[in-house]
Amino acid sequence: MIILAEKPNVAKDIALALGRFKFQDGIWISGKDCILSARGHLLISQMPEEYDPKWKSWKDSLKDLPINPPKFIYKENPNTKEVLHQIKKCFKEFDSSEFILATDAEREGEVIGAEILDYVGFQNYAAAKRFWVSEALTPEVVKKGLAQAKPLSEYESYKAAGFARANADWLIGMNFSRLLTVSCGNKAIFSFGRVQTAILGVIYLRDKNIKNFKPADYFQLVCKVNKDNYNFSLYYNKDDSDRFSSRTELEFLTDKLTNQDKLKITKIETIEKTENPPQLFNITGLQKYCSNKYHLTPQQTLDIAQILYEKYKSLSYPRTPSIVLGDENVELFKSKFELLSKEYPELSKNCDSSKINSDNKRIFNTAKLTDHHALIPLKQIPQDASENEKNVYNAVLLRFFQTIMPSCVYNSITINAEKDNMTFIGKGRSYITKGWKTGLDTENEDEKEIETFPTDLKENELLQIIESSILSKQTQPKKHFTNATLLALMENPKAEDVEKVAKLVGLGTPATRASIIKELIDRHYIEQKGQQLLITKLGEFLIETVIKIPCLKDFISLSTTTRWEEQLQSKPDEFLQSIKNFITTEIPKITITDTWKTNEIGQCPLCHKAEIVEGKNSYYCSDYKSGCKFSIAKNICGAKISANDVKLLITGKQTAMKKMISTKNQKEFSAKLVYEKGKIEFKF
Repeated sequence: MIILAEKPNVAKDIALALGRFKFQDGIWISGKDCILSARGHLLISQMPEEYDPKWKSWKDSLKDLPINPPKFIYKENPNTKEVLHQIKKCFKEFDSSEFILATDAEREGEVIGAEILDYVGFQNYAAAKRFWVSEALTPEVVKKGLAQAKPLSEYESYKAAGFARANADWLIGMNFSRLLTVSCGNKAIFSFGRVQTAILGVIYLRDKNIKNFKPADYFQLVCKVNKDNYNFSLYYNKDDSDRFSSRTELEFLTDKLTNQDKLKITKIETIEKTENPPQLFNITGLQKYCSNKYHLTPQQTLDIAQILYEKYKSLSYPRTPSIVLGDENVELFKSKFELLSKEYPELSKNCDSSKINSDNKRIFNTAKLTDHHALIPLKQIPQDASENEKNVYNAVLLRFFQTIMPSCVYNSITINAEKDNMTFIGKGRSYITKGWKTGLDTENEDEKEIETFPTDLKENELLQIIESSILSKQTQPKKHFTNATLLALMENPKAEDVEKVAKLVGLGTPATRASIIKELIDRHYIEQKGQQLLITKLGEFLIETVIKIPCLKDFISLSTTTRWEEQLQSKPDEFLQSIKNFITTEIPKITITDTWKTNEIGQCPLCHKAEIVEGKNSYYCSDYKSGCKFSIAKNICGAKISANDVKLLITGKQTAMKKMISTKNQKEFSAKLVYEKGKIEFKF
């Protein structure tokens, strides 16, 4: 028997559950049986020139486009070829007449397994079975999953969808990246991707709408009132609106209100509402939380979560889309709660352990489990962990405890009050029990705007006016995207390019969304200023160029991109063929006349005659062929160096303070940068 897992820890869990296997030379062995593990994708797509030499040299001509190989071929990933060779050797030495594929229970896991089986020349597909489990791999779950393993053939649709996605994205990326680079590059390399470009299009559209937004003035008349040490606000309302275009009418009314006046409550509407505790984190939820609370980028959060999982063993597998555990994981949750509640009594004191039961479908729900189970803490984090590592861990820990705290129950209250035929309306809430929100930092931005009302307000009661005032306000556009809001859009898209659309399929995967955002930043299509993600001139140029090409406009449509995702799942072969047909018929018709004009950075401070230009990895003198050695790297000790930074440096000014990591001891430090005597210096 051979069992092939995707990760070493999964192979270990299976081996320990079966009991008879011993670990030897990187694999688990028992007689003629073995359990192997990959390391993710062990094979990668060939490059165009490996299919045909004519596709190697392309930067000066489009004559050899489109790139459309008749068959897709995968080759060894040079970074993991030793693992691949060992797996191939094991398929020769061990008994593969009984084979179980135990890669991750999702589309990508199916592709990883299929690639390896094809590479090793596996033939016994008719008898092969599939271990398809997303729950935490306790011994009981492993044994049950193996006993219920179905024929591998039943998962063909996942494999087809996975290969269709990979091959379609390869075709789109290779063809249109080359087309745009050759047509309008001017030393800039353009990257084009099915999901990446759609996300860039959304950011472009949002920023354009904000730029073109025309604010409108409006005014509100507000009365501050008091009862039982509660100060709260009531707004003058006329014709079901508290917004007025003219200030004059409100000024007349305020003259009639004094601090001796009282408002009489004419109506109280109270609705009791229950806010259940939040569910466990998946990786996207954790990234959004850490972006808002700790200002970590999605990639930083993912990298830290991976360290917590691999190095400290304090966190479960992080790259998960699930917010639940499986039905069989009640004892796992209970054991971790008993362990961690002793270590963190202040965080866990409001927990209700009776909620740890299989009837609690907000936590234990195999039917809603995909790929991997939700993030949970496994043990205490080491004391010498970094601050950011502790922050990410504590976020998961707090959420773990919150899931079994009591619900928050409150009354949502709307008050109508009057004086001299003027109607005032106020909205707020009074808490019956705060439940899971008691004593914890759980208030979000929306809740900060909600006022707390007294609990015993009554009709015909008089409320003392403390002050009245007119508020001058303006209508506001939508906000610029942040890491958190962009992740939320990728997880649950709402098309900004159509008026009405049903819920759309998510873009990217929980494991790739962070890298998509990072790629857009690294390629200078977007930039992060504070918490805002803003499109750059280069990003604007790319999207506006694409918009002018009728056949490419769909690639920046969020609704179209998500429909493609649906088609990938339902009709993968048709989807791939449509992409191949599109490339073959449309690329020869495309003509691009616009050329990217490199942003002017400034004159070279060394030779004093040429301009500084931006390259892929550095900023350098455009007269480098004559021997000028000026160069500033785009990454200095982990800090990103922007074109604006270079403008400061070449004029003798310092950059803003930057967080960096020492190359000697890997410790974080902060410093400003300055260009002195032909080199970069740190100013602490």
